[in-house]
Amino acid sequence: MYWSNFLHIYQPPTQTEEIVRKVTNESYRKLVHILEEAPSGKITLNINAVLTEQLIRYGLDDVIQGLRKLAERGQIEFTASAIYHPILPLIPKDEVIRQIKLNTEVNKRLFGEVYNPAGFFPPEMCYSYQVAKIVAEMGFRWIIVDEISFNGKIGSVKYDRLYKLDGLGNLTVFFKERPFSAGITYGKYPSAEPFLEALTGRLEEHGYLLSGTDGEVYGHHRPGQERLLADAFSRGTPKTCTITELIGLFDRVETVSPLPSSWSTWEDEMAQGIPYPQWKYPGHELHELQWQHTELALAAVKGMPVKAPGFAQARKLLDEGLHSCQYWWASCRPWWSVDMIEWGALTLYQAVESLGDAVGNETRQEAKRLFQAVVGKAREWQESGEAQRMKKKYKEEHPEVSTELTFGD
Repeated sequence: MYWSNFLHIYQPPTQTEEIVRKVTNESYRKLVHILEEAPSGKITLNINAVLTEQLIRYGLDDVIQGLRKLAERGQIEFTASAIYHPILPLIPKDEVIRQIKLNTEVNKRLFGEVYNPAGFFPPEMCYSYQVAKIVAEMGFRWIIVDEISFNGKIGSVKYDRLYKLDGLGNLTVFFKERPFSAGITYGKYPSAEPFLEALTGRLEEHGYLLSGTDGEVYGHHRPGQERLLADAFSRGTPKTCTITELIGLFDRVETVSPLPSSWSTWEDEMAQGIPYPQWKYPGHELHELQWQHTELALAAVKGMPVKAPGFAQARKLLDEGLHSCQYWWASCRPWWSVDMIEWGALTLYQAVESLGDAVGNETRQEAKRLFQAVVGKAREWQESGEAQRMKKKYKEEHPEVSTELTFGD
């Protein structure tokens, strides 16, 4: 059996220097060190370019240098993604392409030629056929999604074969195995012993385990979790490989048509036709206001000539303002943060304001109204206890979410 371990590291554009430094010390540097000490260990890594830029900005480029050397040694395979971590199925096609191109441009400039991804990670594994089509058209060989995308159920994917996307030529789709990934995320496997015990019966088979988590799980969200990697790499069991290497290791292929989904969507939500519940939940007042605000900012900035006063600043703020975190932290499924909601809304409002008189007073006033509505609703839910009520209801309905991980705390 082979273990392909996919890690995703990212910080939102609104993140503070203090938190970036904290997570770097608790997680990113530890990941580099563990791989340096275990030459046989391999991972597939996504690092959104917004984080790469933050590491440079705050003088933490030793992480970039370490990752570059590990990639040169063949221990790390980089993936492509979208620079500011937007939910790709929920934004226009031209914005999807822009975010992917910006991500590649920045990461290639900062990592050099070793950044040459064959695969693609859609943020939060939010999948749609339209996104996969863009990925195929841009020349990537594979895309990674959650196993629930296979047919809306957990446990249906066979990990002794490869899957090709129906209608998209040779684009391979890899399905992250959720139970093991959740076990890592929630601390079920703090070391190699329980991890290998859970794999009993699979280790001698011709198959693979494809786990996928936030990289920050190792040391930051889950202190001590990095021991699992150190232990497993030192033992050499299971043998590790990158995701792209799986393509040469398995020759049985099936064609599939995955469903719209994310790595946070549950079976009941799939059955209800709600593929992206943490970011756009039907009837969710805050999400509705946030997306009205987002769509107004998109229309305002994209409607301006490139040479319009303030356009460059507005365009940059819009790129950043599309990041997924503001919707996630508004969801109460079960995550909630008034600060994250306000920061996201402010970025979008500033994008419109940067255009000044060129955008028109009516549009500016509507942007201000929606910004105030988002902030006002968030504070209302906080003060009234509505947010806590919604969080409690979600956790009762989804006991699989055993703990709420800390993000920067």
